[in-house]
Amino acid sequence: MPSPDIPLLNRRFGSAGRIMFRSDEAGLPIVSLVNTYAACEVSLYGGHVLDYRPAGLGPVLFVSKRAVFEPGKPIRGGIPICWPWFGKAEQTVLPAVPLPLHGFARIMQWNLSETEYTANTTELRLSLSDSELTRQIWDFAFALKLRIRLEQHLTLELVTENRDTRPFDLSQGFHPYFRVSDISAVSVHGLNGATFTNHPSPQREQQHGTLTLQGETNRIYTPEKNEIAIRDEKLKRATLITFSGTRNVVVWNPWAERIKTFDDLAPDDYTRMLCVEPANLGDTSITLDPNERHTLRMDIQARLT
Repeated sequence: MPSPDIPLLNRRFGSAGRIMFRSDEAGLPIVSLVNTYAACEVSLYGGHVLDYRPAGLGPVLFVSKRAVFEPGKPIRGGIPICWPWFGKAEQTVLPAVPLPLHGFARIMQWNLSETEYTANTTELRLSLSDSELTRQIWDFAFALKLRIRLEQHLTLELVTENRDTRPFDLSQGFHPYFRVSDISAVSVHGLNGATFTNHPSPQREQQHGTLTLQGETNRIYTPEKNEIAIRDEKLKRATLITFSGTRNVVVWNPWAERIKTFDDLAPDDYTRMLCVEPANLGDTSITLDPNERHTLRMDIQARLT
């Protein structure tokens, strides 16, 4: 993966005080977006939002101190893009080629298409398309467009276009890691009455009341409304997640035992993170015909309570 020309990126796409490029410790390009309402950082590797800080509030996203910033490996934390599958790949098109967990979009260098800003917004547009490398993993022609918009809230919009001559199936999702003070002080609202499955069991259950986590959690919810709120009593902060393009949201925390299996997480990191992930998987997996498009969108807004 060639090293980016950071001065060139700043000349072509930057703007003093609003859009600034730098390299991370591995030499991968990172762009900072700033405006009156907030600041965020995005790695062009993976199209990966690393940080989101609304004005007057602390960081909303969690990134592990053990996260690996290295080509070919996913970054633990922030907002990974899971595509063209969520979780483990179901297809075995080329079994000799390792199929990465959560797809390959999060371990690819994305192309910078455009940046722009107004008095109240700062925006970044990225793209990813099929290549010789992606076709070794997933043999379809496609185009992805990722729009990251910073204003009074943070918006991610992922558009998938089928540029192949054949239909293709995909699962996908935004996988945000939200920073919390202590998982024991957190409650998740907006799931009352929703049906869910406890992965990997297919048996459906129903949520009664507010969700509080007391152990390892990996649930796929179908809420009545596409609006979830995380309330943190110690931080006195509420984070609202709204989404479209799917009916499902995954709630995940590995807890004390499962987290020991992750080299890029500290043993107590489960107490400081919670994943609430709008995703198309299972009964909301997508089939796109040639030239057809699908849009998955997520908005994040944090405020004091």
